[in-house]
Amino acid sequence: MSVDRGLLDRLRDRGEEVLTQVSGELMSNPRFLKAMEGALRGKEKVEEAAARAIKSMNIPTRTEFQEALARIDALERELLALQGKGKAKSGGGARGKRPAKKARSSPAKKAG
Repeated sequence: MSVDRGLLDRLRDRGEEVLTQVSGELMSNPRFLKAMEGALRGKEKVEEAAARAIKSMNIPTRTEFQEALARIDALERELLALQGKGKAKSGGGARGKRPAKKARSSPAKKAG
């Protein structure tokens, strides 16, 4: 088994040498570099076009979706805190009774 292991190690080492040599040659080739730059520019344009298409369909971006989820989580925590305060004021919260309504600030001021 050690003979097979030695052969595999030599093959792996030789493969790494060849890969390093080929990579070095490609990176020193101006035509290859120019092709890679063009491919990257093309990728950027495709991503920009996809983002515009998604926006035109009113589909939220990942960031917008995550922001909405974070806002929902914050509102849920706020609601739970308000419910806890209401129960504390009513002496443990008898079912069916609601605390008196308080004047609230407009949502636009809070979200801003």
